Amino acid sequence: MRRRLVVFLLLGLLVLAECPCRASDLALVGAKIYLSPSEPPIENGSILVSDRVILAVGPSPSIKIARGATVMDCKGLVVTSGFWNSHVHVFTPALLHVYEARARDLDEQLDAMFNRWGFTTVFDISSALDNTLELRRRIESGELRGPHVLTAGEPIWTIEPV
Repeated sequence: MRRRLVVFLLLGLLVLAECPCRASDLALVGAKIYLSPSEPPIENGSILVSDRVILAVGPSPSIKIARGATVMDCKGLVVTSGFWNSHVHVFTPALLHVYEARARDLDEQLDAMFNRWGFTTVFDISSALDNTLELRRRIESGELRGPHVLTAGEPIWTIEPV
């Protein structure tokens, strides 16, 4: 009896070792996927995600799903490439001094304002231009986690005559 238990446990370990996926592997299957607003959608598409990174996107028949991955049936659902926020201001206290701020602090603010909501692009309609451009540079360099930043630059202030 003990020998059978040991053999069973060893076989179980071998099966687990052969599994090419991790617990975080996810397959979204059967969705209508819009990769871009200017291109037609992928009907019956699939998306493979591992450790929060998209590994593959395409028509379901062309996507190989790892054994053991969590599969979500998305038939009848729509997946878009990301959200845009077309009215933001980079005037929050945590983002006003991007040149001096630590990446960790800026990442926390960017997560709270943009990343957690799925914004891939934001349009800043008025801010301190140099500061916003530095924020964009730090995001684009990979130093910070954040969306693509478009900006209109400095606000226009009007002064009423006295």
